[in-house]
Amino acid sequence: MERELFSALVLDVFHQLDRPTRFDLVVRLAKTNRITSALADRLAQEDFELSEPVLEFSPTISTTALREIVNNRSDRHRAAIARRNDLSDALVDTMIARASRPVTHILLRNLNAPFSARGILALLIFANVEEPVLGGIALRALQDPGFHSDLQTIIDAQCPLVPPALARAMEEDDLERLARKASSDGKTADFEIDGRSVSCHEAHIQIASGELSFDSILLTLIDQNRHDACCWLIARKINMPESTVTKIIKSDADSAVTNLMRDTGIDHKTYRRFLEARCVWFNRSPRTIPDEILRFRTGRRLVFV
Repeated sequence: MERELFSALVLDVFHQLDRPTRFDLVVRLAKTNRITSALADRLAQEDFELSEPVLEFSPTISTTALREIVNNRSDRHRAAIARRNDLSDALVDTMIARASRPVTHILLRNLNAPFSARGILALLIFANVEEPVLGGIALRALQDPGFHSDLQTIIDAQCPLVPPALARAMEEDDLERLARKASSDGKTADFEIDGRSVSCHEAHIQIASGELSFDSILLTLIDQNRHDACCWLIARKINMPESTVTKIIKSDADSAVTNLMRDTGIDHKTYRRFLEARCVWFNRSPRTIPDEILRFRTGRRLVFV
C-alpha cells in the first residue's frame, strides 16, 4: 500500500517540479524496487535525458514498456536498454533486428544479455562483412562459456553463415586476435568513490544535494584517469551538451577551456589539477598552465567578436 501511495504521489506532482528536481528524483528512483511498474513505465516515457536511468536500471519497469520503447524509440533508448542485466532473448533479438550496430556491440559486451540461436545467426551475417561484429563475437565467446558452446554447435552443424576466420579461430583456440577488433560499449562507465561504485547520474545528484562537492568528484575522476566521465560531469554541471564540452576540452583554445571551467565554480587548485591532467590526456605542453591559472583567478574572460 505504501508503494502504491508513494508512486501515485510522484505521478501526481512530477510535472509540477522543475527539471533539475525531476532529474534528481528519477535517478534516486531508477534502481529501487519500491515503486510500481506504472510509475517506472511513466518515467520511461520522458525525454531521454530523464528516462535513461530508468531504462537502464529499473527493476520494476514492465516488459511491455521495454518492448514498446525498443520498437518505437531511438537508438539511444535502445542502447540504454541493451545495458540492462535482466534482458530476455526475445528482446535481444528485436534489438539486433531493429537497432543500429553500436547497440549490437553493447549487447555483445553485456554478459547478462542472452542470445538465441536466431540472434547468433543474425550476428554471423553481420560478421561476414563487418570486422567489429566479428571481433565482438570472438570477445563474447572468450568471456561467456554458454555463448561459446552455442557458437560451437552452429559451427559443428557446418552452418554456411560462419565466417571462415571465426571457424578457424575457434578450431585453433585463438580467439584473442579477432577479439581485438571488437568495438567498445561507448558508455561513460561507473567509477569508485570511497570504495563504492557510483554512476555519473548518481554523482550529479550528490553534487546537487550537497552530499559531495563538484571539486571532490572531479578530482576523483582525474585520479582515476577518467576524462570521459570528467566531460560528462562538467557538461551536466553547466547544462551544456557533452559533445560540445568534449570538443572544447580537447581543443587548443585554452581561453575557452578557462571560461568553461570557471562556469563550474571550481577552486583554482582543482582547476590546476584538471589542466595538468588535460595535458597528459591529450599530449599537450604544460607551459601555458600558469597563464591559464592567472586568467582563471583574475576572472578575465576573453570575448571574441
